[in-house]
Amino acid sequence: MAIELGLSRITRLLEHLGNPQKSLRVLHVAGTNGKGSVCSYLSSILQQKPYQIGKFTTPHLVHVTDSITINNKPIPLDQYRDIRLQLEALNNTHSLKCTEFELLTCTAFKYFYDVKCQWCVIEVGLGGRLDATNAIPGSNKACCGITKIGLDHESFLGNTLAEISKEKAGIITEGVPFTVVDGTNDKSVISVVEDKCKVLGSRLYVTDPKLNGNIIDTKAWGVFNLSELPLNGEYQIFNLRVAIGMLDYLQINGLIDISKDEVAARLTEVDWPGRLHRMDYCYDPLSKKTLPILMDGAHNGSAAIELAKYLRKEYGDQALTFVMAVTAGKNLEPLCQPLLRPIDRLILTQFNNVEGMPWIHATEPDEIKDFILTKGYTENVTIEGNLHQVLPSLALTTEDQRRPIVVCGSLYLCGELLRIHKNHSKE
Repeated sequence: MAIELGLSRITRLLEHLGNPQKSLRVLHVAGTNGKGSVCSYLSSILQQKPYQIGKFTTPHLVHVTDSITINNKPIPLDQYRDIRLQLEALNNTHSLKCTEFELLTCTAFKYFYDVKCQWCVIEVGLGGRLDATNAIPGSNKACCGITKIGLDHESFLGNTLAEISKEKAGIITEGVPFTVVDGTNDKSVISVVEDKCKVLGSRLYVTDPKLNGNIIDTKAWGVFNLSELPLNGEYQIFNLRVAIGMLDYLQINGLIDISKDEVAARLTEVDWPGRLHRMDYCYDPLSKKTLPILMDGAHNGSAAIELAKYLRKEYGDQALTFVMAVTAGKNLEPLCQPLLRPIDRLILTQFNNVEGMPWIHATEPDEIKDFILTKGYTENVTIEGNLHQVLPSLALTTEDQRRPIVVCGSLYLCGELLRIHKNHSKE
């Protein structure tokens, strides 16, 4: 059940299932960073009674069912299991050899079909062109969005931004009428997307690449002032511009009917667990004592740069304590170099097996420590292999020695800590 890109297996499985994806109305989102945020904006703004808005995003943070939601509520566990059993039986009977991600994607499509979703917001898993979610026909995609593209998963997607962009832009298939791309992307990225749209006849909108007073100018609703919204990090403004650009197209063409006040109100209700997420982490299940932390799933160079900008803005030159784990196969230098300084403390740990993703595992902390010390980012590096003990040990630090705590390096690390927090918080 490793990562095996390609559409042949999932296409055959969907055929045996009755091709539910051909009945869905889809907003498809690809990119390196910001996909989950764009999907959260889209699904939250589209929600209005009695509509059913489906959303499929990966990886999950707490439970695998969190990846598949209707109106931001996870698929009920019994329905998830019923569909999975049906899919696994088809997969085995016809010897399709579908990957775990393909089975999960089909589960989402079948669930959205069964509950008759009005809109389905679909996040690409890896790449775009050969990603399982791209089994959706272009004629079923009302709009595509492409977020910030950076170097990540090079072994699968290519070693340059242009090569990676060709894979990401693969979600723009024949029949896609409109595409929105984040204007802060490198010129080489935008050029690739422009060429793809030109060949396939998809109208392209490039979002404003500058902050410009934190506003979004739309054709349907006029100007939104983002300074009035609780957005963490400048990059969320650029993510929101992609989502609003997509919705602006839908509104202008009569595919949705949402007032400006409704858009603004629903934006205030969006949250991004695991992304610039401040929380009082419950580290003791008996006393219910908590510890303030900042949690961010920054897992590649582009995300690390944005996190570093936020940390400098919030804490200036103050020394920080980082708790970090990294997925095996990640390039450590672009992830660590922007974040770590000699004054900072680094505690390395690792997450356990990830439900539904048996190919994922953590880099050995010793390997990361050797790299950090060799590069000289900081000498204050320790290892705590037991994730359950990392934050309780920091809670024992005296008040005058305590530093702001930043958890980062992997969404899988954030997810496991959130599960621990949830279990500790139970009465």
